[in-house]
Amino acid sequence: MALFLLSGDKAYTYDDLLHRLCEDNYIPLLKTHDIFRFFTNLVKALANNAPLVLLDSDLNPAELDGVDENRVNVPALLEVKKFASMQEVIEALQQSISDITIFTSGTTGQPRKVVHAVQTLTRFVRLGNRYAGQIWAYAYNPAHMAGLQVFFQAFENLNTLVNVFNLTRSEVYLLIGKYAITHISATPTFYRLLLPFETEYPVVQRVTLGGEKSDQHLYDAIHKIFPSAKINNVYASTEAGSLFAAKGDSFQIPVPIRDKFQVVDDELLIHRSLLGQSDSFKFDEDYYHSGDLIEWVNREEGIFKFKSRKNELINVGGYKVNPGEVENVLNAIEGVRQSFVYGKANSVLGNVLCAEVQLEEGVSMTELDIRRYLKDYLQDFKIPRRIKFVYSFALTRTGKLKRS
Repeated sequence: MALFLLSGDKAYTYDDLLHRLCEDNYIPLLKTHDIFRFFTNLVKALANNAPLVLLDSDLNPAELDGVDENRVNVPALLEVKKFASMQEVIEALQQSISDITIFTSGTTGQPRKVVHAVQTLTRFVRLGNRYAGQIWAYAYNPAHMAGLQVFFQAFENLNTLVNVFNLTRSEVYLLIGKYAITHISATPTFYRLLLPFETEYPVVQRVTLGGEKSDQHLYDAIHKIFPSAKINNVYASTEAGSLFAAKGDSFQIPVPIRDKFQVVDDELLIHRSLLGQSDSFKFDEDYYHSGDLIEWVNREEGIFKFKSRKNELINVGGYKVNPGEVENVLNAIEGVRQSFVYGKANSVLGNVLCAEVQLEEGVSMTELDIRRYLKDYLQDFKIPRRIKFVYSFALTRTGKLKRS
């Protein structure tokens, strides 16, 4: 039977998965580094209509509200269906009435609990012969929204997953070449960490970015690495799942759900019918404040560009600075791999703008070099007053820059 998962030095077929699904127990709150065990438990629960709470492998339960540490990794009896084929499993999963509890990534604060139905997580899964035979680089944390969506897309088409999450640049490239990976979905930070590159990989057919703001410089670099790949951006959140995709940096809200969105003071508001369930949600009538600031490209066609997160704007002497705008300019400097812009409290200005910069291997650059470059592209108040060179950045469990 077809390969299901390649992780480290281990390979699992769909036959291996089917065999494990017939065991009469599951773990409602599983915490494990074993990704095959994680996926087996996930599929078993959903195919048998059992509830599930998804936990990070390095989670301290004290971080999360409503998680009973005494129940973590405790098996529960489950009278499982005896599936004769993977197609039966997939059909059961598609009709599942399970509730799945997931947590936000904690990019800017304490993780929050959100409960989803399976149909919310799988509403944009594409099925059919044209999706058969795909080989996916699995570059996300499996316990979070993006990782789940890649999993369901691959699983429901009996595709192969190659685990590349948290691997080094050389390890990722080795696996792309070794297994002829055709599809990659990851954060912009993941792709920036692939720079610089030495070899093109035309075998890759599609590259998807999500979870963070991208920029044209990164798109150009990705196109050079994967010259045959179509590149698109996905707008998704733990609260709502995947909502719409983009080509380049412009998103378009699909016509069937266009009336489910409002924009107030540049912030995107999402109707409650598109969301999961959470006690942390605060509604303005029936609309949820996403915290995402956008600008319309074509309001009538529902086309917009993402500007920043509302809570990421930095007050510098009365001016509101979008750190993403400054990072885009920094990241466009030849030899810069990644940057992180933030505010540091100041009694006079409110905040002093600071930047941390990671250079590509073998690149030499000074703070003065960067300032000279920025003066040609940014207003003075947007130029960081403190610039620090770093070897790496703190990331969230989902592989995004940690901004708190």
